[in-house]
Amino acid sequence: MKEKRNIIIRLGIFALTGLALMIITLFLIGNNQQLFSSKFILTTHFKNVGGLKAGNNVRYAGIIIGTVKNVRFINDTTVEVSLQVDEKMKTIIRKNTLSSIGTDGLMGDKIINLSPQGGESALAVDGDLLPSYQPIDIDDIIATLSSTNKNILLISEGLKETVEKLNKSKGLWKLLGDENLGKSLNRTANNLEKVTANAYAMTNDLREVMADVKSGKGTAGMILRDTAMAASLQSSISELEQVALQANKLAATLDTITRNISMDIDQGSGMANLILKDTAITGKVNRTLDNVEKGTAAFNENMEAMKHNFLFKGYFKKQEKEKAKEQKSQTTH
Repeated sequence: MKEKRNIIIRLGIFALTGLALMIITLFLIGNNQQLFSSKFILTTHFKNVGGLKAGNNVRYAGIIIGTVKNVRFINDTTVEVSLQVDEKMKTIIRKNTLSSIGTDGLMGDKIINLSPQGGESALAVDGDLLPSYQPIDIDDIIATLSSTNKNILLISEGLKETVEKLNKSKGLWKLLGDENLGKSLNRTANNLEKVTANAYAMTNDLREVMADVKSGKGTAGMILRDTAMAASLQSSISELEQVALQANKLAATLDTITRNISMDIDQGSGMANLILKDTAITGKVNRTLDNVEKGTAAFNENMEAMKHNFLFKGYFKKQEKEKAKEQKSQTTH
């Protein structure tokens, strides 16, 4: 009887010890999961929760602050997730806190991550709806990788075909194996370098000429920039035009005189007839003609010199072009 009572006492002690251990274990687990602390509820919406379920952890800045209470459909495009968050987080979490779905480790359970956004925003209260960010779905990543792999495969096949064509091309390998090709390329590069240097030097010279023209240096600069020179040039051109006009009038007068002389000779009267019969007058006329010839030659020399003068060269070229144009017009008509 006494032995049976000892067994019962031992069994009771063992049961009480086991119960105490179980209570302590449940308390520790509950404390770790924050089952015995006060909570407040926050909600957020997602289009796809990717396997999130009730009981998954909620983290704020990487620290577990609660669990997922419920996951339910709002409509065909929106899923509402209710979060049980520790009461002490009311002084930290704000209304603009961004929620997103992540994983606990590389292949762990889904979790809700709450990320502070900064800026001015009121503190969150029980029942608030937090803004959410839809993360990239693994299936979308896999689909993108699959498409990328297909594209890489096509590119690899194209490169393979190109390499095979290059390997079969005898002309290409012959060209690449030609030792003279390198020398020709070097000569070409040297010539190109010389041409570039010459072009650079010409550009510098042209820049200097333009600078001189702008500053009024040199003949071109003097003509383009010196207003007095321009006025003198204009005056010279006007005088040249007057000389040409007088020359035309002189030619017309000489033509008239010649015709009159011809008529006098033909008719046997007038001054021409007298000159032809009177030897003294003939000598004077010869001397006069010599003087006229010398004067004409000097005039022609002066005109030729003026044609080569840089001040009047443009004018004479213009006169020649107009005469050619008139002759062409007369020929056409």
